[in-house]
Amino acid sequence: MEKEETDILAYLQAQDPVLARLIAHYGGLEIRPDGEKVYERLVTHIISQMLSNRVADVLTDRFTDLVGDITPENVISHSPEELRAIGISGRKAEYILQLSEDTLNGRYDFSSLSEMDDQEVVAFLTQIKGVGRWTAEMIAEFTLGRPDIFSYDDVALQNGLKKAYGFKTLSRKRFERCRKKFRPYCSTASLYFYRLNDDPQWRQVAETLKDG
Repeated sequence: MEKEETDILAYLQAQDPVLARLIAHYGGLEIRPDGEKVYERLVTHIISQMLSNRVADVLTDRFTDLVGDITPENVISHSPEELRAIGISGRKAEYILQLSEDTLNGRYDFSSLSEMDDQEVVAFLTQIKGVGRWTAEMIAEFTLGRPDIFSYDDVALQNGLKKAYGFKTLSRKRFERCRKKFRPYCSTASLYFYRLNDDPQWRQVAETLKDG
């Protein structure tokens, strides 16, 4: 782990004892962004919306089998009927093809995102049909590598926070208190709550967070 990442974890551990114990338990977690894949990630997010992970993975595999590399050029060469034939809904097919066309004709220049702040990135991406705030924030965090994303619309993040702190409910006010505590490294902090939420042994882990 690089020194900067170690420093970020040390900072977060000093901010909150529960997060400190999560970091001690799970070790170093990090995001590996790839700003060249914004278009590809948008397409796969659109495919996956409102689906279980298993179904989303199946449809994404079918999609890549059909189009090959997920580029606007490859995608636009296929018809809505071809996309529907592999299980993608008509509306999602429309969104994907429109995104591909708009990317090819220069309406969306994803290279310009590097010059925008987080809120500008979200505003830019949510103008795309089929892309909501949560998708935009996930692109900002995991594809662009923005360090301070903490998405209130993310159910997995909310559930991870509730499991970690024993919250029965998570109001916006309580969520914002957590965000304030972890800034300016909310993205790294979020990884530990995602991991706890996905951990089949989360109850045992959560018990250890109460110690000390």
